[in-house]
Amino acid sequence: MSETMRALVMVAPGGPEVLQVREIARPKIERPSDVLVRVIAAGVNPADWQNRKSGQRHDPSAATGSPTILGIDGVGVIEETGDAVDGITVGDEVWYIDGGYPGNPGSYAEFKVIHGGYVSRKPASVDFVQAAALPVVGLTAWEAVFDKGNVKSGDHVLVHGGAGGLGHIAIQYLANIGARTATTVSNDVKAKFVLGIGAEIAIRYRSEDVNEKLRSWSGKDGAAVVFDFVGHENFARSFEHVAPYGRLVNTVVSDWPSGGNALAEWKNLDVSFVNIGLPQIARDHRNRLRQVTVLDAIADLVDTGKLRAHIDRAVSFDGVGEAHRALEAGETIGRVVLRI
Repeated sequence: MSETMRALVMVAPGGPEVLQVREIARPKIERPSDVLVRVIAAGVNPADWQNRKSGQRHDPSAATGSPTILGIDGVGVIEETGDAVDGITVGDEVWYIDGGYPGNPGSYAEFKVIHGGYVSRKPASVDFVQAAALPVVGLTAWEAVFDKGNVKSGDHVLVHGGAGGLGHIAIQYLANIGARTATTVSNDVKAKFVLGIGAEIAIRYRSEDVNEKLRSWSGKDGAAVVFDFVGHENFARSFEHVAPYGRLVNTVVSDWPSGGNALAEWKNLDVSFVNIGLPQIARDHRNRLRQVTVLDAIADLVDTGKLRAHIDRAVSFDGVGEAHRALEAGETIGRVVLRI
């Protein structure tokens, strides 16, 4: 096996131009618990372009000598295992969430080393590109819908950004459990898409009053549960969209409403947040293993025909910069995948 590999390296914080294809040293197993994965495909996530722009070191304790390689999830084939790895063997097709930050190289590369306990078998019924679209959004939407949202059959739910990578997975989870789902979209093309995967109504937020549409649909002053997958200024607006005694779940770092939390208190709202990267950064082994069990459950949904990611585009290394731009501009529907 060659001692080098091709990788898309981030040479400095900045725009898409800071991503460069380079030949670098192939990572090697250093601990008995490690596995070496030959990466076949990787998800292209909003967190990737955010980390590219900021250059933020999320893990101050991580080694600094390795190049910065983005890509926080991936799918591939086990190439080698450490002596202490159990249950995973050479040739297994796996997926995972790991790395993608300065100090912990991600999956925009031909090979990736990861703790063997943090990989899970990919869904058997789909190819690598289709599978690569799911780990990050599948896990984030799972924690939002089931752990924080606690949605039940028949609940009126609002999903902000339903045509996005995260939103379109959440809509399918909600459809599977019998929730009634409304979602916000920016145009008619996205409206048609979300209605086709389980949303009951699509609210065109640029031309329609979200509060008015929710009241006429749910018969209440908002939805029982609101998922804010857009964040930023949308987070503050979302307080208005939740019915009294409802729940608001946010997945994007955002400012509080400028007027404070008076509306949330008046409505008796539960407000919660999802950050699936915390277990990795905090070296929380127990919760990382819990996330693996969720990936197993997601694989089962895929293999039983209850979940499928929509692929907006699959790109090579040379197309990642443009994909980052399109993601940031909100031009994509569903997911973007890097084909290694």
